[in-house]
Amino acid sequence: SLQYAFPAKLSYKISYFLVLAIVPMRLLCNQGDIFLVIDNALSNISVILTTVHFLYFCRAIKFIGPFVLMIYTIIATDIIRFLLIYSIFLIGFSQSFYIIFTACQRENDILKAEGNTIGREFDNIMQSPVDALIRTFIMTIGEFMVLYRELAACPVDLMRNIGKGVFVMFELCVSILQFNLLIAMMTRTYETIFLTRKEWKRQWAQVILMLELSLSPRERLTALLSYSRPTGTNKQARSFVVSKKLDTRNLEEFDKQVQKEKLDMLKEEKRLLARRKKIESEAAGRPTTTMFKFLRAFAPSVE
Repeated sequence: SLQYAFPAKLSYKISYFLVLAIVPMRLLCNQGDIFLVIDNALSNISVILTTVHFLYFCRAIKFIGPFVLMIYTIIATDIIRFLLIYSIFLIGFSQSFYIIFTACQRENDILKAEGNTIGREFDNIMQSPVDALIRTFIMTIGEFMVLYRELAACPVDLMRNIGKGVFVMFELCVSILQFNLLIAMMTRTYETIFLTRKEWKRQWAQVILMLELSLSPRERLTALLSYSRPTGTNKQARSFVVSKKLDTRNLEEFDKQVQKEKLDMLKEEKRLLARRKKIESEAAGRPTTTMFKFLRAFAPSVE
């Protein structure tokens, strides 16, 4: 669809409604702090969505367009697939840590009540399942020292050893395996789009078509005739034309090789066409032999 092809344009249109929603929130700020919080939240979101709109115009630039498309493709495919797998591990391991820290907190409270505190006091950093989920997510990006320090201070030896085992499994399955898998997927997407050397022209055409939607049908037809030409004999089918003078000094070696191969193929086609025309002309001007006349004369009697 149109909005799926231009997510930056869609985010820009969403910011319109957010700006309109800011107006009543701004007027109601003196009625309570909640309206001020909503006003600030809407303002922050609208600024971010408006800034993303610059990516829409960058798609038509030769040196930036493919990278913008890479960002869209990575977010729409690789990130979503990774999050689906990552969320399963995140929920499972976070609740496992929550149970371990709850058991450690219970034993720590018993020891404090009896006055048998030994060594460093345990501090439960996962008071609820939501806290465990957030703390485990923070641990995946490298901040795991706080969790491991509190885990090592657990007064229950069995739960402390189980927690260390779960910690090692989490680091292997998530921090090492899955994040390297995400990097591999993004690298594959990057290489696939980077090999499409003319992708920026297609993005340029899409931006032009999107801008034409704001024009009237007559103006749109005039603009279409100015930058397109008929394809073959069908005048209704038209193709996008890029009028640009090539400078062979700035062409890359690959482009030069492709251009040379195209010229060689064109010369070969012209040579074969000239040779075929020569053979046909010689066959048309060749005199008829006596044997051919004899067979032609007796052909009806044979039949």
